[in-house]
Formats: sequence, structure tokens, C-alpha cells
Amino acid sequence: MLVLVSDLHISDTTTANNVNPEAIALLASDILEMAGRRGAREIRLVLLGDIFDLVRTDYWHRHSIPLSQRPWGGKLDPVTAMNVEAELVEQQFSQVLAGVLATDLAGELARRIGEIAERAPLTVTYVIGNHERVLWNFPSLRGQITAAVPQIHEFAAAVESSEYGVLARHGHEWDEQTHGWRLLREVLDRGSAVGRFDEAAYRVMAIGEAVTAELMGGLIHHARSLGATSAVVDQLKEVNNLRPVLDVFAWLEWLGGTKSQRDREVLHRALREALDGLLETSLARLWDRLTPDLLVSGDLVDRLQEARSLLLGGGFDAFEGRVEALKTAQRLFPFLSPTGDRLLEGAEQEAVFGTPRPGPIQRVIYGHTHRARHDYFAAEPAGAVKMYVNTGTFLPLIQRTRDGRSFANSIQLTMVYVYRSDEDTERKAPDTTSLDIWNGIRRKQYV
Repeated sequence: MLVLVSDLHISDTTTANNVNPEAIALLASDILEMAGRRGAREIRLVLLGDIFDLVRTDYWHRHSIPLSQRPWGGKLDPVTAMNVEAELVEQQFSQVLAGVLATDLAGELARRIGEIAERAPLTVTYVIGNHERVLWNFPSLRGQITAAVPQIHEFAAAVESSEYGVLARHGHEWDEQTHGWRLLREVLDRGSAVGRFDEAAYRVMAIGEAVTAELMGGLIHHARSLGATSAVVDQLKEVNNLRPVLDVFAWLEWLGGTKSQRDREVLHRALREALDGLLETSLARLWDRLTPDLLVSGDLVDRLQEARSLLLGGGFDAFEGRVEALKTAQRLFPFLSPTGDRLLEGAEQEAVFGTPRPGPIQRVIYGHTHRARHDYFAAEPAGAVKMYVNTGTFLPLIQRTRDGRSFANSIQLTMVYVYRSDEDTERKAPDTTSLDIWNGIRRKQYV
């Protein structure tokens, strides 16, 4: 039995709220129950990326690390687009990871994986996503994780299995702002033939990492340091869970409308300082050199400065009402409002048009988007299909309500189970695999 989950985003909790450990207990219980019910011969757990989040943190702000010493600042390495002071950057990420692994949620994940291993044959593969991308650069970080979760037997870019009919990867490879492939080919090593899925591409830092740490994390850090109440800071910790990301501005407008004038002014100033911090990074300037058809296109610095002027030119009261104007000027933020689903398009390339593979790959499985879904590309009369599955997330999804004036959230739980031909055999056609997708929504306010 192959089990796939993704996007737990376990952070050090300084700029994000972790999922309640109850979710991990529910996952472990369900895995063991399904293994018994379906006659599993093995349990292969695939942690499909963005499990331990190394950029959702205020670490660099909290420790007053100069921008010139941050991973996306100073002089950048021409191979990885990270700060050339590699040992310093490694130490920084090691300390962030130590904070992540010390959380209750990380401990619960390690404990529950250990319990599964005690009760059934278990292998665990950790597919590296974009929020832990630096695991490609620093093997020592992978060692920290395996010390905490010894059942992890490999780190990989993808899992491919003909006996399960599955090709699984995190999926950020198709998201231009979170994968450094084009930056490598068009800027760092212009004309390079490096492929989208080559390790050299995974080692390159993407602008999304700086956006998460400097803009999203910076917003929370600056609000806290400027004296925002603990209630406001706690609400801001949900900023990374907004979809689409462009709604962060409308969400801040809505949130500010319920706060005191002082809190509103703090939110306004914090957003301005966070945007400025992102604009000042070396990586933002480097990323700006990409060709115009990229999602982060044209002159990124000029676009962000123009957006800053549009949204933040006055006080917070002036900010209110400008969000709708921004929606009509989305050319300022093309990287925050992509059209279509590039992961779906990428999955179709891999499932239908990709290089012939050694076995019958029926399902391409990604995470990354935080939206569980499944789509069919082709089907045969006998029932076989080519399909795409997205594993969603365990995080809350915050969405604008139908009235267009407010936001609501729900906790999501998505688990994908795939069974080879000798599992889940009751009334199943011979020599076929089978699939269960469980998408759950929970509405519960924890204390």
C-alpha cells in the first residue's frame, strides 16, 4: 500500500500556526486501519514535500541578521543563487530546522511514524518540496531530519513505481516562482541544457523562498515588533494559507476593518516594511532578469515599487478601497495571480505526452497547490485511466466568502492510498491496481 500526504508545513510557529497534532494521530490511525482492511503487503509512506517548512519563520528578522548575510541577500552564488557564504547559510537553516523539529507537531509526526513501523513493514520516502528546498544543498540538514525520524530511508525528487502505476513529485517544478529551473537556464547559466527535473535545477533558490520569509514572515515580525496585539499577530499567522495569494491584500483590508486605529496603522506600516525588505534582496534583483514570459515577469523591482505606491501611499485608511483597484491592475502582480493550473498542465505532459516509462504509469500525483483535486486525461473501455491527483494539504484554506466582503477557513485533510495488484483484492480485476482518495474538511476552533 502506497500512502501519500503533502504540505504539512510544520514550522517553528513564529510566523505560522501549525496544524493541531490531532490531525497526525488521525492520519496514523487511518493508515493502519486501511492497511488491515485492504490486505496491505507493505506500507510505503511518501511525504510528498513541504513537510518541514524552513522559510515560514521570522528567524532572520528575530536575530537581526543583516540582509547581506541572509540566504537571498549579499553576493549570490552563480550556481545556486544563494548567498555565497554557504557555511553561514547552512548554520542559519540548521537552527531554523532545529526549531521546527522541536515543535509538538514534529514530535507527534515522528512518534506516529514510529508506531506504524512497529505494527507493519514500513518504508518512508521524503520528497523534497520548495519550502525545504535547501535539503538539496546541505546534506547535514537531511541528517537532522533522519535523526528525528529514523524511519525515513531516502530523500528524493520523485517516486516512480510501475507496480503501483504512480509517478509522484511535489509539483512545484511547474510553478515558475518556486522552482529555479528557468533562472538557471536563462540567467545563471544562460543557454544551459539542464532539465526541469535535474538535480542542478533543484539546488537553485527561487523567489518564492524570499517572498515567504521576507514578505509574509516580515509582515508578522514587523507587526509584532511595532506593538500589534497578540490577537492580531495570531490572526496574521494565517496569511500563508490564503488562496489565491493576491487576496492577502483584501484579507488585510478586511482584518484591519475590525481593529482599532492603532492596529490598522501597525498593519499598514508592517506591510510597507515587509515589501521594502523583499525589494532589497539580491535574489529579487536577480530574478528580475528573467525573460518577460515568466510569471514573475518584466522588472520585478519596478512592479513591486509601483504596487507599493498604489497600495501604501497613504495611511491604512487610504489603503482601504484600493484593493479593488489592484484587482483591475493585476499586471502589477502577475506572479501572485497566475491563470490556469500549471500543475495540471504539467501532469498531463508527464502522464500523456511524456517520455515512455518502463511501466504502466496511470497516475501522476502532486501536492504544492493546497487544493485537493483529481482529473482524468484519458480512459479505456476496460476501465484503465490516465489521471492527475493532487494531495492538497492539512492546513486551513482561507477563502473569500460569497458575499465578497469577508473570509472563512476550514481545516483540510487529504490522504491518497494506492494498492498494487495483490492488495485490495476483493472483487478486483486481476493484475490491476486500485486507488482511494480521501478528502476531508473539518470545522473546529481549537484552544
